[in-house]
Amino acid sequence: MSIAILLPTLNEEEGIGGMIDKVREVSKGEWNVYVVDSGSTDKTVEIAKARKANLIHLEKRGKGIAVKKAFSAISEDFLVLIDADMSYSPEDINWVLGQLKACDVVLGSRFRGHIEKGAISGMNIFGNSALTAMANALYGKSVSDVCTGMWGFTKKAYKSMEIDAPHFELEVNFFTQAAKLGLKLCEVPISYQKRAGTSKLGIGDGFKIGTYLITHKLK
Repeated sequence: MSIAILLPTLNEEEGIGGMIDKVREVSKGEWNVYVVDSGSTDKTVEIAKARKANLIHLEKRGKGIAVKKAFSAISEDFLVLIDADMSYSPEDINWVLGQLKACDVVLGSRFRGHIEKGAISGMNIFGNSALTAMANALYGKSVSDVCTGMWGFTKKAYKSMEIDAPHFELEVNFFTQAAKLGLKLCEVPISYQKRAGTSKLGIGDGFKIGTYLITHKLK
């Protein structure tokens, strides 16, 4: 059973080294670590190369664009995607992998797990709750954290998904594809800490995510 850990990056020099090290520590070197970078201008790529991660580098920016490229390049039996900013705990990857024995797609729920004080703003909690409620209502699901940055996939799932989200719509892209393809979607509780570096998510991204959910329901 082969396992890929995918770390999407854009200017994550403050967190990427620690994430690679921690993933390897948790897996005792048994998981294959991939860094997919969408045009970082800081030392992210340099740090990933120094730690001998499998690097997929795109000049064009966009989280969704980068992950689409990574999904086509990776071939392991299971894939876990986790944000590279140290806000998610690599120890929780084992919970995701355990659930992938019974499910096609697994999301890590921060709201069913533990959130460090100050790790997420009240505005972001409200926005995520609203988007999650919208996603559940539109697609007939009952998840608790549709915007989470930790997802697990079987090879069947990540190879069958159509990734067309340009950027922060990526997580709801996973969600809508799981629903449309009839993939079994589950969630596990995870922990969430303060991130390393500056958040790139803005209020406008919430509107884009909501628009994505509605337009893809109508397709």
